[in-house]
Amino acid sequence: MATEYVLDAERIAHWRIDNHVPLKQLARAAGVNLSSLSHAICGGREVKMNLLLNLANAMGEDPRDIVKPKALASQETK
Repeated sequence: MATEYVLDAERIAHWRIDNHVPLKQLARAAGVNLSSLSHAICGGREVKMNLLLNLANAMGEDPRDIVKPKALASQETK
């Protein structure tokens, strides 16, 4: 069974703070609308590859550094 990954909301939030980048600006740089990015970050849903790659590119990060296993994310919300 393949591991499902979700965006690491905490890591992305820290990156945004450190780089002074509002969510709207990050969404624009990643080529997605604000609502889609917000849901992907906060919703804990599996992220599509194109969104992950675009977001990582906009952040200048390796895609593996901005995701975490979905199982781990579920445990953190309990």
